[in-house]
Amino acid sequence: MAYDFGSQTLGIKNPFKKEGLFKAVAGVLVALLGIFTLIQVASELKADKVVGWAYVIIGFYLLISGVRHTSVGFIQLFRYFVGRSVPTSLAENKSPSEQESAKYERNALQYDAKTLYSMMMGRKNTTFTEPVGFLGRFVHSIFPKLTFLPHPLRMMAQEIAGMVINYLTGIVSFLIVFFIVTAGLAGETAALFAMPIVGTLLLLYLVISWSSAARAIQRTSQTVLKSSGGASFGVIIAASIMIPIVAGVYLDEWLIVSDNTQQIFTEASGIFNAWANLGLLTIATLVVLAAVLPLLFARMANASPQTEVSEYRENMQESVHPNEVFINIENIVLANRRYKEMPNRIYREFDPKLIEQSDGKGSFNGQLLIETQPALAEEENNSKQDNKKTILSTIGQIAFVISAIAFYYLGQNIISAIGAFDSWKLATTNSNLTFFLQALSSALFTLFAWLTFKSAAKILDAASHLFWGEMHFTSLLMHLNTEGTYTESKLSTGMSIHDSTRSENTVVRSSITPWIITTRIKTSIFATSGMKNLEQPRYIMSMAKNDQELDSIVDEIKSFLKEREAIAAITNERDLSNASQIHQINQQSRAFEPNVNVDAKLSFDEDEQAAGYLRNEAAQESVEKDANK
Repeated sequence: MAYDFGSQTLGIKNPFKKEGLFKAVAGVLVALLGIFTLIQVASELKADKVVGWAYVIIGFYLLISGVRHTSVGFIQLFRYFVGRSVPTSLAENKSPSEQESAKYERNALQYDAKTLYSMMMGRKNTTFTEPVGFLGRFVHSIFPKLTFLPHPLRMMAQEIAGMVINYLTGIVSFLIVFFIVTAGLAGETAALFAMPIVGTLLLLYLVISWSSAARAIQRTSQTVLKSSGGASFGVIIAASIMIPIVAGVYLDEWLIVSDNTQQIFTEASGIFNAWANLGLLTIATLVVLAAVLPLLFARMANASPQTEVSEYRENMQESVHPNEVFINIENIVLANRRYKEMPNRIYREFDPKLIEQSDGKGSFNGQLLIETQPALAEEENNSKQDNKKTILSTIGQIAFVISAIAFYYLGQNIISAIGAFDSWKLATTNSNLTFFLQALSSALFTLFAWLTFKSAAKILDAASHLFWGEMHFTSLLMHLNTEGTYTESKLSTGMSIHDSTRSENTVVRSSITPWIITTRIKTSIFATSGMKNLEQPRYIMSMAKNDQELDSIVDEIKSFLKEREAIAAITNERDLSNASQIHQINQQSRAFEPNVNVDAKLSFDEDEQAAGYLRNEAAQESVEKDANK
């Protein structure tokens, strides 16, 4: 969104300073580890080129990862550029002065004018959608108030719940395979390598599910809840039972394993197993839950899903042109509701339609849907959960540093495995093979440890960014529907034959039926760092009555109608003086003449009656001429 500078700021400060500081420190530590690795390249290249180039790859990865993480942290520490056009509008903003900003925020709109009108008329909130899929319904049934959170938080809760369920499913599956193998149901051949293979597949499945959850949580702009099903649970359990048994039956028939090979595989399967990595996954799962759930529960406790509005309906008979009513409402009444003189956000333009009929009669109607400039809700943003957010950010960055250390040791173990493999190729003895399998087992352990901590760090980092970035705003949302009829009539004053000043006015008598609906809404947006810091979807969290604001609006409209003037009069001293002089001249021209027969003169009243008669005759003749034509 464009940076529209104004001396009157909206009071929005950078919410990511603490998180950025922790990220910068963690990134520097990882970058230093990468530099330390690169320093060893020269000496290792002289000894062994393969090992030397392995150190180059490890060092560059750690250095690039650390520098990138540090740069993200510094960006979060930089000045937070917030113009006067933030946050994003609820629907397309049709205000003539804000078309440039409306163009930038078009892809981040959560609602449209029809939806907002439906929400106000129906006293409902379409933000709170029904969960999709088995897992979504399961989680929302356990935590009912989760329904009343913004979509990013609901998605995060679903993904973490899915991660936990996948973990439990994997553990149950692994235990089933372990029971089948130890009970001898899988046969002798399958029992040699069933547990290492199943353990590896299980760890891959869990790590992939964790990575998928982290990516889903990071997509804060996603405004639709995705389906979270539970069909995979039954498939995994069934596969855990059937595959070892079926494989054991056929492998015993097809493969004949020698005693020497059986001894080697027995030692290898004892060396590598998934229990250690599953233990790390268990610890990581508990840490994620302990860091995220307190903040999530606190956010659910603060949810107040009100859907109330204030409305005003009345029929008024006033001598005013309908267009003047619309102009007064738009240019005065609603302009008085601006926050820090920011233009109101117009979601449905006030396009009054006058339908003229015969004999000076007609009807009119017009609609308007506006939102005042959202103001930062200080009481909502001054959260008491900053300490918990700080702990969450700290744990996330610690997990990031641990994942970097695990990657460093992964490189070391891969180098050791390569050396053991070379030794085995030179001398294919059982001891060299066992040594190679041990090195490979260590490499697999550190590989899954690295992936585990990396995924946990991503999940914690994404959750931390969500909680730090949520901002709350409050604003007035108003819908006005005005309908009615009008009749034109003429009002003339100063029509006496002796009057020198005359005023003729066309008076419009209007029957106005306004229907005004207002509500004080609280909205939530998830800010980010960078150019699109507040160009994100904004969610309506609650709609509260605001009778006092509505009464103030109605009073201003009625005050305008009462102060209307139907008769044009002289309003300045110079015109009044000129009219007085003309009146004096007329008086002198009708001066009394004593020689005239008094009986022949008409009285003042008779004079006026005669003038009225003449005017009526002239009007009658005009009507007859029009009829003859």
